[in-house]
Amino acid sequence: MADSAPARANFPTDSPQLFRKGAARGNGRPKSASSSDRGLLRSASTGRAANRGGGDVIELEHGITVYPARTCGGRWRAVWYEDGVREQCESVSEETLAAKLEKVTERLAADAPNMRRPGADLIAWYLNPDRLPAERRWSRKHADTQRRLCQRFAAPVIATVAGQDIKTRHTQAIVNAAPTVGEGDRVRRMVSAMVSAGIDGGYLVSSRLVRVHWQAGDRTMPAPAVSVAGESPLWVDPAEIPSARDVARLARALSAERHGERYELMALTAAYSGLRWGELAALTVGQVDHRARVIAVDRKVIEVGGYPLAERLAIRIQAAQAGLEAGTNPFGLIFPSPRGKYWRSSNFRRNILERAYLDAGWRDGSGEGRWTWHSLRHVYCTTALFTWKLEPTDVSRMAGHANYRITLDMYVGTTAGVLDRARAATE
Repeated sequence: MADSAPARANFPTDSPQLFRKGAARGNGRPKSASSSDRGLLRSASTGRAANRGGGDVIELEHGITVYPARTCGGRWRAVWYEDGVREQCESVSEETLAAKLEKVTERLAADAPNMRRPGADLIAWYLNPDRLPAERRWSRKHADTQRRLCQRFAAPVIATVAGQDIKTRHTQAIVNAAPTVGEGDRVRRMVSAMVSAGIDGGYLVSSRLVRVHWQAGDRTMPAPAVSVAGESPLWVDPAEIPSARDVARLARALSAERHGERYELMALTAAYSGLRWGELAALTVGQVDHRARVIAVDRKVIEVGGYPLAERLAIRIQAAQAGLEAGTNPFGLIFPSPRGKYWRSSNFRRNILERAYLDAGWRDGSGEGRWTWHSLRHVYCTTALFTWKLEPTDVSRMAGHANYRITLDMYVGTTAGVLDRARAATE
């Protein structure tokens, strides 16, 4: 009996690695018509082969399945599931289909289905208090500030741009739209927080979007639109400025509080002297000359609308002086807290203003409203310009603006009222 040949193990001779386009092929492996030129999709395939009309089914990562064209000149098709919904797209070639699938792959890899939503939805998500746990939710003041910044700077740039298409040039344009370096830094912080919220919510994936800073005079994209085309970003819409009647309603509501006369006077002083909140909260008896009707920060105290502002302020100075001497008002503050100390804006808003805002109609039941305490400063500037007819240069100095151009841009505007003034001049 002839000896049988010894058993031999069969070792695979084909490489298990996928071949990229143009890569060398192992000798002895036939070059088939369906795989002679591996394109982008074939190179990225996970390797599962299936017969479909003589072609392979190409499986990509993240559950994307590509069906090559059945015939020459046919269409390539891709199918995947996104956010529980079956999606598909087609193209005339492998290359163009691969380009279409780039964004799909980015979304699926990041598990971010909201990237197809517009920037307006991203902004709404950022401002939505329900996205944060109760202990981390914003204060009313911070929420109002973020809403204003988003409406004024972010929305005009990205409201209609899909989240996946938002690039660094967009976030840079948002920051550059701020009129000053200080405001630019505030907007940059808003952008940073929005990007973080967008990544958490599946609207964005790139943290590089926050790598921006304010650049004076650099406008890589058109400046955000404002209420009147062509206006400066500083422009304050008249709708943002309470009328004298609205100011009076707030003052009456404040007068109903404990120490109400003091808070009523505080609001009217803000509205008709132009002092900011911090300046009012720190105002002392030594800063006010009621006889000359001047405050040391160069704000005039004027009697307006029948309210004896100068007289009432003089009475309040006497009371503050008495408190200073008695030790109940150790800092000599014109508008102290009930304990005779400096007010914190958050405490004043929570303990005094919130009820007054509701009573005056400045807020609705959900806490939403058009005006804030800072709106009283706009009242002063517009009253000084258009009722008292003061020169813009004087108003600029009294309001503490860096130059009169800021005052003009904010309250006179570049285009607002041009037709009315031209009509009046030519009648």
